[in-house]
Amino acid sequence: MPQLAKFSLSYDPAEDRIAWDAEDVGGAVTRLWLTQRLCRDFVGALLPRLPKPAAAPEHEAAIQSWEQAAAMASFGSVPGVAVHAGAASGLVRTVHITPTPDNVTLVLEASVGEPAAITLDAAALRQMLAVLHALHKAAAWPTGFWPDWIAQRAPAEGTPALN
Repeated sequence: MPQLAKFSLSYDPAEDRIAWDAEDVGGAVTRLWLTQRLCRDFVGALLPRLPKPAAAPEHEAAIQSWEQAAAMASFGSVPGVAVHAGAASGLVRTVHITPTPDNVTLVLEASVGEPAAITLDAAALRQMLAVLHALHKAAAWPTGFWPDWIAQRAPAEGTPALN
């Protein structure tokens, strides 16, 4: 199973999908497409996997907001994935999520190639969620299911959608 080294996320209005441009540890690049429906379910499954703050429930949103701000402080420090014309491309059909105490491993099964895996720590997971939120807004997709603490810490307009 290929291990992904990095990825970039962007919205393609012609496809009305999110492009997950992935580069594996060997340098091979693949463009994987995420539909609106898959994204909604994916985000819904990821949000509970974020570390829970050790605080009273009424303070949880504030602490999550601070954690989100800390994660976004280092956002965009990695160059994006460059997709070339001959890169493989396919629709993501399933994402398997395997949490551990320190990270989350995602295995993406697509209509092309074999499944690919990437492991994200809490900061990278938060960055990815912030980018997905920004791309939902750019696509004019529904955002009502997103928590406010992510919406408040989204990347600035024009910021490259990288992880």
